[in-house]
Amino acid sequence: MPSASETRRPLTEGERQILAEVQRHFGAQNDEASVFFSDKDEAVIFASDKSGRNEACVVLTNLAAFVADGTISSSDQLREWLGVPAPATPWWRRLTKRWSGP
Repeated sequence: MPSASETRRPLTEGERQILAEVQRHFGAQNDEASVFFSDKDEAVIFASDKSGRNEACVVLTNLAAFVADGTISSSDQLREWLGVPAPATPWWRRLTKRWSGP
């Protein structure tokens, strides 16, 4: 009898949305073929950067549930859960905030 990790099931809509965020932050190489399933039937991916270095172990099933129940309620919170640093403020935006004009 095959283990859960050898049995493929379709990703749920929520899991696909989390996978899309993983791809947005870490790269398109983190595709559905890279997802495996735990013995508890949780969809998991070892997200890697473009060089192939593992960046995060993401349990898509759990994060999708956290988004659905409101535990994660913003893209900033999801980025924190994924371990992605906040985007830097562009230099010109920092400059215009300080500069009051002539």
